[in-house]
Amino acid sequence: MREGITKRFCIRSSPKYPSCHASTLCESRDGTLIAACYAGRREGSPDSVVLGTRLGPGKSDWSEPEVWVNVAQRAPANPRLFEGPDERLWLLVGVNYGRWCSGDTYLFVKRSSNAGRSWTDLELLVERKGLLGRNRPFRHDNVWIIPTEWEATWSAAFIRSEDGGRSWEIVGDLGKRARAHLIQPAVVQLAGGGLMTFMRSQEGCIYRSYSWDCGKTWSVPEPTDLPNNNSGIELIRLRSGILALIYNPTRAGKLPKELGEEWPEKMPVGFSRWGPRTPLVIDFSPDEGESWPWRITLEEGPGEYSYPSAIQTADGALHVTYTYNRKAIMHAIIPETVIQATCVPGKKGEPR
Repeated sequence: MREGITKRFCIRSSPKYPSCHASTLCESRDGTLIAACYAGRREGSPDSVVLGTRLGPGKSDWSEPEVWVNVAQRAPANPRLFEGPDERLWLLVGVNYGRWCSGDTYLFVKRSSNAGRSWTDLELLVERKGLLGRNRPFRHDNVWIIPTEWEATWSAAFIRSEDGGRSWEIVGDLGKRARAHLIQPAVVQLAGGGLMTFMRSQEGCIYRSYSWDCGKTWSVPEPTDLPNNNSGIELIRLRSGILALIYNPTRAGKLPKELGEEWPEKMPVGFSRWGPRTPLVIDFSPDEGESWPWRITLEEGPGEYSYPSAIQTADGALHVTYTYNRKAIMHAIIPETVIQATCVPGKKGEPR
């Protein structure tokens, strides 16, 4: 592990919840770090819950995980923590009402005014069924963009508000437009003011799309040179202006031939094509994602290290949480000094 980086588990599995996955991370206004994930017997099991934990300013140990979402016989999916339009902490979570990953999910929100110590009841965010997603929202003034996807057909979309969250519309069907299976978009703002999204795919690489009207419309997604293993990615702009991409730099196999040339109405059971979920790295780009010359490796070797979530805190450190072998959620802290020492113009990064 790179000198200066520290790691600690923030959530561990237990006999009651032996598997955990899909973490989310945010910082409250008082500097408290807040993390959550879903946990249960296995991914999608009806006994699953969302577990949450906190790390107070100056503290070294995360609090004992608490159950924040528990819907009887309904599996929660991909929680997301962020400060919402009403300036309260939001916990956005999918709840499955049918077969896992088959388009039967509804998106709900809970709110907290005390850094996750107590929560409102679940409220439906939008009435449409079949939307999921996992990455944090993007905000510009009163415009909010929540990355999501049409779960049944693997096609990236966005839930968008122009009035500070009082009303929402669904825009985009990016996978269908690109004739590629794309989900879990992650959005950043470009230096010129436009938006760029990177998307997970089943096509063996990360796809990219742009918007020049604050997310109303998006360009037809195109493949990048960055590999993707059909697993979650995180994209974040640091205050220095550099982009950080946290992902597994491995490729997934090709789609099964039986899908044919036509876009399916619904993805068939057994559709998945996967690649190794190791290593887990952070790549850095100084030129709006055109090149990624610098790398920090968080995990390598056998295992699953996946689904990263990241924030940059007030002290400049990059905090990353991620799935650790489905048995725990790891929290890594990369100080700003480590990033600065890595991202030096003309310096060659780690082997890629």
